[in-house]
Amino acid sequence: MISGLQNENMIDTKETAMKRKAYLILMIVMISSIANAQKIRTYTASDEDSITCITSASLYIEFFKQGNFKDALPGWRKAIAICPRFSESLWTNGTKMYQDLIAVEEDDAKKNLLMDTLEWIYDQRIEYYPDGKGSILGRKGTDMAKYRSSNPKKAHDVLSESYNILQLEMEPAALIYYFKTAYDMKRKNLVEDTYVLNLYGPCSDVVQNNKDGTYGSAYLTAQKNIDNMVGKVAGDCETLIGIFKPKFGANPKDAVLLAQITKLLDKLDCSDEDFYLKVAVAQYELDPAAEAAFAIGKAYYRRKDYGQSNKYFKEVADGTEDKDMLFDSYQFLGAGMLSLGQAQSAKSYALKMLGINAQSGDAYLIIGNAYVKGRKDCGGDECKSRAVYWAAVDKFSKAKAVDPGVAEKAQQYINSYVGQFPKKEDCFFYGLTDGQSYTLDCWIGETTTVRTRE
Repeated sequence: MISGLQNENMIDTKETAMKRKAYLILMIVMISSIANAQKIRTYTASDEDSITCITSASLYIEFFKQGNFKDALPGWRKAIAICPRFSESLWTNGTKMYQDLIAVEEDDAKKNLLMDTLEWIYDQRIEYYPDGKGSILGRKGTDMAKYRSSNPKKAHDVLSESYNILQLEMEPAALIYYFKTAYDMKRKNLVEDTYVLNLYGPCSDVVQNNKDGTYGSAYLTAQKNIDNMVGKVAGDCETLIGIFKPKFGANPKDAVLLAQITKLLDKLDCSDEDFYLKVAVAQYELDPAAEAAFAIGKAYYRRKDYGQSNKYFKEVADGTEDKDMLFDSYQFLGAGMLSLGQAQSAKSYALKMLGINAQSGDAYLIIGNAYVKGRKDCGGDECKSRAVYWAAVDKFSKAKAVDPGVAEKAQQYINSYVGQFPKKEDCFFYGLTDGQSYTLDCWIGETTTVRTRE
């Protein structure tokens, strides 16, 4: 490939040329004091080239640090021509400079020439520093997708090669564009729907592998972008099932396919579909791992078969180390126990949720509703029998305070149960007035505040 370096317009002003010449003379004087250039001789053909290498590299880097890429480029070009193995930063800095030039260039023809050079820089870096090939290809493909969006296939091919090398270690930006280029290919009718949909599982696996790491937030952002795109391709549950039902029928023991199907159906909230349960069970029979058990549990929960759903969620809770899956299992168990009227068990699972995430509004909602559900166990007179509503509203208020996502639902519960507070005269008769502290001495064991209604 002929790089855009050979085609770029490199006309310098007289002022710039004089500035470069003066600075170069100064650098040569400084470099002439170096008695030993043997380290650089490793990367050059002669001592003269070694000095030129040091001079050029030193010259460009000073301009580079200042963000003056125009004056940095001549020294950089000379350095990569004479000593391309001098430092990998030659190539990473070159990438930065050309990305910047491309971003501000408005002329399409010039932008294409600059992009030619940028691709060439990536290729040269791989040649001289092949250990980083997977990551370099990912960044090359990302830039191709960003700056040459009219040709998504070319970028996708590069990103596919990057994924094949890195697998679960693919970088988040490259991951987004790996999926996006497939999505863009589908929009151009270059691939079928299934090609894009089949990438969803592997891409989601990359996110799951890295979501708790240093760049976890970037991977989670990648997942959101991918989710948005796959939703546009899949359409709805009926469409998605129509695509994958024949594939499942032909390959009912393909573990990779089954995992793909459940993930995609989950994405579109299709766990109430019979097909979802059928696939989840088939996946579980092949490998009774937590993921499959979770899917079956969710399917039964959507069918309001809480006995069966609890069975599988307990299995997940006992066998997974994934905090997100564990949290979700506790939440389903808590909600399931509520539906079965087992208030104390519901509370215990909600407390487990808080052990993972102390700011979980959903956990406080479960506890509040558990208090209401188990109020008969607390007994009491006309006043104290309704004290559970004080404790419940406390939890709903807590949910509202810690988690804006549940604030509306929490307020609905508050509005409903405030009306269940005991009457003022009933509490007054038993020596309780508004504002007093009160402890429920039943299984709830909460200390709350007396509140009455007229």
